[in-house]
Amino acid sequence: MVTVSRGTYTKNAVCIKAAEGNLKTNVAAKPNNAAFKTNPASVSASMGDKEGCASMGTASTTQMSTHNVYWTVENGTSHYTQLPTMMVTVNGNKGTVTVPDAVTCSLGGSSFPILVTSDVIPFANVAVSLTTSIAADEKKTDNSVGITPNAGETVTLKIGSEKGVLGFKCAATVTGKELKYKLDGTDKAQFALSATVIAVTAVKAGTKPATAPLTIAMVAAESKSAETTVTGLCPGLGNSWIQFAPYENKATILKTSAEVAAAAKLGAKGKGAHEKE
Repeated sequence: MVTVSRGTYTKNAVCIKAAEGNLKTNVAAKPNNAAFKTNPASVSASMGDKEGCASMGTASTTQMSTHNVYWTVENGTSHYTQLPTMMVTVNGNKGTVTVPDAVTCSLGGSSFPILVTSDVIPFANVAVSLTTSIAADEKKTDNSVGITPNAGETVTLKIGSEKGVLGFKCAATVTGKELKYKLDGTDKAQFALSATVIAVTAVKAGTKPATAPLTIAMVAAESKSAETTVTGLCPGLGNSWIQFAPYENKATILKTSAEVAAAAKLGAKGKGAHEKE
């Protein structure tokens, strides 16, 4: 029996393995109940593996109860029989969308990037955006004067898109103090925000240096053979990125934030992508 939370995917909830020893052939199976899905779509493992695992999820509207889930073996039937019925208990535990509760912006400029993530992947999607903060007093005081969310900007969290960035602009004069987060999407009832309001501090932008020094150093405690962790100091009010590539590869240096964002999205689907579920 396994337990999943509706409206989300539960990481490594189901695994496929042989009754004894390692698998004798490549195997793959998927649930044939419409209400339940796995990520990836099939649970698979290769010949010689001990097991293969996948996340399992169900919709926000699935009844909180114990369900029978049936399986179809797609690969490996020459060596193994069909899988038995599995009991799946569905609960209403909520996931958390993590957002910062405070951020700085430069007067007449933009905010620091606001990273949006969640501790579990939504079954369909959840969407997060910024909106102005209007007080509940009689005057309906605007707490966001001079602070403007980026037009049409929304972060949608779903399979294949587990994080995103929001931002806003600050006028030359700012008297407001905050913005609010808005949670939307198919699975919004099964998620909660880590913060509903983001406090805004507006500061005068510094002088842009002609050459910004970047201090890069290895983090010895987090580094090991063939895997090195480094940190870099961001110059003043702004952002930076660090790119590494073997000299012989003659890699093209990323020159714009758009190129960096595109590369980060591509890289998220490579090594270790399954660990982001």
